[in-house]
Amino acid sequence: MKQYIKYIVTLFSLSILYGCNPANRKANEKAIIITDIDKQDEVSIFDLFEKVEIVPLETTDSSLIRSIRKLVCHNNTCYILDYNSTILAFDAAGKFKFKIDNRGQGPNQYTYISDFDIDGERAVLSFIAPVVAELHEYDLNGQFLSKYKLPQIAAGYISIKHLSKNVIAFWTFDYYNRLKFYSKEENRIFSECFPEEETFFDQIHIQTFSHDNYIIRNIDNNIYEMSSDGTISVAYTWDFGKLNIDYKPDVPSFDGRDKERISNYMKRISASEVVNYIFRMSGGNAEYAYSQIMRKDKYINIMYHKIKKQTLLFEQTTENVGFYPIYWTEDFVIGRIPENLLPENFDAIIPDAILDPENIERKHQYNEFDNPILVKYYFKK
Repeated sequence: MKQYIKYIVTLFSLSILYGCNPANRKANEKAIIITDIDKQDEVSIFDLFEKVEIVPLETTDSSLIRSIRKLVCHNNTCYILDYNSTILAFDAAGKFKFKIDNRGQGPNQYTYISDFDIDGERAVLSFIAPVVAELHEYDLNGQFLSKYKLPQIAAGYISIKHLSKNVIAFWTFDYYNRLKFYSKEENRIFSECFPEEETFFDQIHIQTFSHDNYIIRNIDNNIYEMSSDGTISVAYTWDFGKLNIDYKPDVPSFDGRDKERISNYMKRISASEVVNYIFRMSGGNAEYAYSQIMRKDKYINIMYHKIKKQTLLFEQTTENVGFYPIYWTEDFVIGRIPENLLPENFDAIIPDAILDPENIERKHQYNEFDNPILVKYYFKK
């Protein structure tokens, strides 16, 4: 682990200035969203949504989920990447359909899945097997189709995002150019960019390809947008005024075996003693831009209404609802309930007061041995 971080904002600015291909620079009129992250608003869940629904994921011997790493919905099916490197499919009501679990050393098998995505144009589910740098493809019913050896790069592949039928974006451990644009047809990387220093912050889990074609980083206020021509641009910027991170965080060197020091440093980050905040997730749709930050040991939700140009900040709503979204559409958001809040703190996320009788019954049928529960928030029309 290197001892110091370079000025990350400068690195990102250079990557945007020159684009992923200097011959194909892409201009973008970015939005700057000015926000006071120490001033929270009184927000009712029904200021944002018209209905909240509980979706229990069916629990069987074949469908057990340890923890949800990623969720993607397509054609009324939710595909979930579990921490044990299986992909499970459930219908819109949470009924188990099938799973992809082909771990092993044989032909068409894999040892680990780092990320997956769905190519809607081709109706194909793709995942990265990073140990052997392969791309595996399945149909949307869980049947194996093919696998491809990915181009050799300086370090491993991490995340995947389909940008078109032919173009895939990969996030990698190559710190000289973390973002790679890959042509499936030509089996080559045709553009790359996004230099970063390897830092402790890279160990803090974040879904880099947060939603649609966007990129989020832990301590960068810019939200970036990728295009299938191999360019990126700043889609919008969160401006937190005097609290913006415009300095170089002091990151000590760690021995990976020194778990106590690492744990204590993580606590200092969460308490905003190292940096003023970190970004934990991002999302949005045509109506909203959204990010969640960790500040002073609290998860702060930031919702910006693009038409009204109104920003709402809240840790919980006035009904004491915690909001932890993991997947966005134009009609609804799917959220999760953090495992550490179940089952004794269920009401801290989804109190009975915001549910209709049917969903209250679903909630109270849950027990600690069941699969995770999804929470579906339907936007007001």
